[in-house]
Amino acid sequence: MKFKNETKFEITGLNQEKLLNELCKTVSLSDIDRREKNKTSFKCSYFEHKKVEKFLKSKNVKIDSVAHESVAYKFHKLFTSWGLVVAIVLFAVLYFLQGQYVVQYEVSGVDKLSEESVVDFVKENYPQKKSQIDTEAIEVGLTATFPRISLVSCMIKGQTLVINIKEKLLPNEMYGDFAPLVAEKDGRITEIELISGTLQVKVGDFVQKGDVLVEPYTIDTSGQLKKVEARAEIKADVYYEGSVDHYQTYISVERTGNIAVENTITLFGLTIYTFKEEHNFKMYEVEYEDVELSKNLVFPFKMKKTYIYELSERVVESNFEDVREEYIAMARESALKNCENTDNIKDEYYTLRHLSGVTIVNYCVVIEEEIQTYESEAVG
Repeated sequence: MKFKNETKFEITGLNQEKLLNELCKTVSLSDIDRREKNKTSFKCSYFEHKKVEKFLKSKNVKIDSVAHESVAYKFHKLFTSWGLVVAIVLFAVLYFLQGQYVVQYEVSGVDKLSEESVVDFVKENYPQKKSQIDTEAIEVGLTATFPRISLVSCMIKGQTLVINIKEKLLPNEMYGDFAPLVAEKDGRITEIELISGTLQVKVGDFVQKGDVLVEPYTIDTSGQLKKVEARAEIKADVYYEGSVDHYQTYISVERTGNIAVENTITLFGLTIYTFKEEHNFKMYEVEYEDVELSKNLVFPFKMKKTYIYELSERVVESNFEDVREEYIAMARESALKNCENTDNIKDEYYTLRHLSGVTIVNYCVVIEEEIQTYESEAVG
């Protein structure tokens, strides 16, 4: 799009030089191009194109084409498009109309109350048109309808009705029989966020499972003790341990490969045939197998096979340093068995103890977890 407001004419006719000279006396022309003897193109200001067109028609000159190269023309065409104008006007009217109404409700400060019940009450009993909304009346209506509400304030923000509520602390919540918050696991306290109650621990304290973390009461400004729900978010480093023992010398019991078999055939629970292979195994272990024999038979014969495996003992010498990594991995796996969440591992380490031919590998995994629970749950 050019920013010059120009109109280009292409004309056909005789005596064009005389015609253009006469036109130039009243209108400023540019880019005059005599392409043929009787064909010429030229440009004039867009704002004078009507005057030029009228002049050419008065001289019976044939106008081959008229081309507008103008920002002003684009705007003129845009604003003379009646469909677009009607759409813009309609949109503006609808936008203005919908802007007069509340279309959203925002409720904050509720805990025991339901946001949905508050919004439903306001929608059913009060208009949505902003000019008709009495925020004080809504506040009075909410307080009268919901005994749980202590204080309420309303304000219109744009097309949103914002309702701020403060709930009452009912007597049974103020003086009820609440349980203390206790430690669910052993650990060292790393973070405390008290919500209600009286803290009995601080960051850095070591606690054991069942220790009281928060007591269910507070002391008000008058020195009176008031029962409240003990609530807090308490995190601690919890230590999960596992251990394995390595023996420098131990006796391994293994199968020699010798086996003896016994077969007992029964019918309706009664033994009708027995076969035994003789053996003189000093040490052995036994496995049993039940075999159904009545697949192609009329009577329900059953056979019980007994496998007797000979065992022998041998003394095994094991150097701990040769299997050190294997035993450390076994101890770590033992420590992780009791971990519910291994995503927050903060640290892990192991220790070794050597006691007369036995090496004890202790592995510890440190995980940060929330450890608070109520006393009844801890007992259970």
